[in-house]
This record gives sequence, C-alpha cells and structure tokens, in this order.
Amino acid sequence: MKKITLSIVILATGVFVHAQMQNPDFEETENNLPITWKSRPTEAYEVKSDNTVKYSGKNSLQITSTADASGKMQTFSQLIPIPGSGLRKVRLSGYIRSENTAGSIALWAQVKNEEKNTIDFGNSKTQNNNIIPNSDWKEYSLEFVLDDTAKNFLFGGFLSGNGKVWFDHFTVSEIPFSSKPSSEKALAYIKEFKNIVKKNSIFKNQINWTLLEKDLKKISKGMETVEDTGPAIQYIMRTLKVSGDNHSFIDSKENVEKKAVSNTVAIEPEFKLTDQNIGYIMVPAFSSRSKEVGISFAEKIQGMIQKLDTENTVKGWVVDLRKNTGGNMYPMITGLGPLTGEGILGYFTSDKGKHAWSYKKGTTGYGLAVSNPYSVKSPEIKIAVLIGPGTASSGEATAISFIGKTNVKTFGQPSAGYTSGNRGFKLSDGRSLLLASSYEMDRKGKEYKEKIQPDVLVPVSENTDSDADLTAATQWILE
Repeated sequence: MKKITLSIVILATGVFVHAQMQNPDFEETENNLPITWKSRPTEAYEVKSDNTVKYSGKNSLQITSTADASGKMQTFSQLIPIPGSGLRKVRLSGYIRSENTAGSIALWAQVKNEEKNTIDFGNSKTQNNNIIPNSDWKEYSLEFVLDDTAKNFLFGGFLSGNGKVWFDHFTVSEIPFSSKPSSEKALAYIKEFKNIVKKNSIFKNQINWTLLEKDLKKISKGMETVEDTGPAIQYIMRTLKVSGDNHSFIDSKENVEKKAVSNTVAIEPEFKLTDQNIGYIMVPAFSSRSKEVGISFAEKIQGMIQKLDTENTVKGWVVDLRKNTGGNMYPMITGLGPLTGEGILGYFTSDKGKHAWSYKKGTTGYGLAVSNPYSVKSPEIKIAVLIGPGTASSGEATAISFIGKTNVKTFGQPSAGYTSGNRGFKLSDGRSLLLASSYEMDRKGKEYKEKIQPDVLVPVSENTDSDADLTAATQWILE
C-alpha cells in the first residue's frame, strides 16, 4: 500500500496547516524506484532509489548520467494538493546532494488550477535560489503566493547535463506573511511594474485591480529590497496568466545585456535548391536587439534568396518557420522581404488602435535596413510557408506576414499560439518585461488570438526519413 505522509507546520497564528504528499522521503520503493514519483526515462540517465547515500531515513532518489548527457535533462515529479485556502504563501523544499556534476540541478514546480492548466511556474533558477553543484546535503526551497484558483502543484527536481545527484526529505507547507512594513524602495518597484501592466496589457480589463492591489499590500509586507519583491511580481504575472495571457515574460538583466550585443539563439538560417528546382529557406529564431547584428541576419537571408534566384530557374519557394520560436521579428521579415513583397505585411491591434508593420526598399523601419535589397525575378510564383508547434511568437508574426498574398499557402501543423505582440519595457533593476500589448492581424484584416491554422493540415508522419510538410508543399507548387 502507498504510504501517505503529512508535512505539518505551525503558523505564527497558531493555526495548523498540512499538505498531503505521498512518499516525501522516498522510503517506499518498487522495482528499485520510489513509488508515487513519476520519472519518464531519458536516454543517458538512470533514476533509482539509493539506500547508501541519504539525508534521512532509508532511501533517497538518485539521478546519474550513464553516458554523455550534455544538452539533456532528467526530471521527476509528483502531483500534490495545495494546502490552505485564500491568499497564502506556500513553500516547497527538499534536501539535495551532488558530485561530479557538470550541468545544472533544480527543484521545479508548476501551479495547476481546477482544470489542471498551468497558471504559474518556478524553479531554483527563476526564484534566485540556485543549487550549488558538487556539495553535501543542503535544503533548498521554492515559494509561491497563491489564491483559491490554485489547486495542485506538479513538484519535482531535475538534473541537466552530466553528474550524479541525490534528492531527499521533500516537504510542502504554508508559511505566514510578514507583518513588518515594506520599504519605500520595494513598494516603488512593485508600483512601477504594476502600472506598466495596468496601462499596456491587452488583458488589463480582465483583471480585478481592486482585489489585486489589496493582495499586493499583504504580499509585500516586510519587503526591503528590489530583490525581495519577487513574490509580488510573480503574483502579478500569475494574475496575467489566469486572465488569459500566455505570452508575457520577464527577461533577466543578463539576457537583456546579451541581446543588446549578440544573437543568443545559436541557429543559423539555411537554404538549398531541391531536386524539383524549388528554393528552400529555413529562418530560425532570432533574439538580438542589436541593429548591426539584425542587419547581418537579414542580409544573410536576402543573400540566400538572391543566390538561389540568380543561379537557377526557381519554380517556387518554401519558407520553413517550423524551428522559429520567436524573438525579434524585424530581422526575420527584413530578410524575407523579397518574398513577402513590399507594402503592409500585418498589423498590431489593441484598444489603442491599429499599427502596421511593413517592408519597403530593404527596410522594416526601426533603423533596420539591408544595404542592397534584392527583388526576386518572378514575384508571382507560389510560396509555401511551413509552420508547426515550434512556430511561436515572432515566428508566428513572420508567418502572418505572408498570409493574404494570393500566391501563398501555409502547410503543416497549427502554430504554438503566441500570436500577441510583446512590447519590451525596461525595468529599473535592468530586467525587461516583455508584455503582451497587442494582438496580430494579417494584411487582409484577419485577427489572430490563438494558434495559426495551416491552409493545408499535414498529418504528422512517423517516417523520420521524409518530410511530409515539404512533400505536400512541393506537390502544391508543382501543380
């Protein structure tokens, strides 16, 4: 029989609150694995119970890389009811030990609502409680501020990369809010963040601002520094998500600085001429905000188009956006300008009006212009745009830039569904809030609030030796 253990904590008010977690010390095992904890096997890792290295009790959970696990990850988790009711703070914790680790270790949790949808997420890195690798047993924790929409945690840990790590003695408990007054500095930062959302979010009218501000007063008690405001900021972000926002996010100061000077996505565009004399262009994600780096990216794509078009008799074009997870859309559409054509390509729409994005004479504005813009020899020939679940955010905006042209069809699977325009707001601590501030609309006036449905839905093929999307696109071009 599965053992159920109660983790109990006494609050400052004297109220007992308990959370139900099964097998929190990994004591109960079956086939040398802790029961109730799920871990989908990942190549290059072994997950097992260990009765020789443990923090307490008889066993711990051990994850070990058995081959080169660079770029891979092994996780484990359990679905746990969330304790308490009303506005409350809940802590998830566990003891961790590791050795010979060349990668990262973390606790992680998703917050689920009644429908089992994820409404909040955090891990050791996002909550600035990084786990020190190659060290002895130490307790680490995550904290979440929750209301009654939160019903369950999906809670666990992971090892990313190589090494060996042990997990033991997990707990879930409700902890009290502070009663101390907040500093003016902390309150000013929370107000700064809240006002950006209140003024610019396309979901602002779905938020009960009176209730949110009341909750923030309670949550912010005892906060002294900007770093302390994390739970309050995360609560605002969670409120956005519950209101329908699945796209907004906060970029770290480190990422903001990297994107200012370089493209942090290490995938280059690709091109080829297929056997049927079709020009193929793959445009990946692009993340840099640097004008110089963006121009270089756009010119690379235009150079590929020009080389294929001038050296061959191209019968049609395929633009592959299936690996385009987003970033900065303007270098993407500037590079593809010879195929999108000149003029208005799409619109950002909100209650503040409609704002077009366009391409003309090698530029999409924002100081981004290629030096020698190219024009294809036959602008009327067919263009197939490949999309799928990996086509997201700015990748979807790039796909929308083609939709509505009479010589264009989209092929593949529905896109990821991040079809809102994220506007960047630099915060006073150097981070950036990428806030969904508008929806997207194609050149014909169709607005997109969900996934882009392809014109030709191509069934997913189990044959990894062929590309069903490309085959369907080729057949259409050659009709």
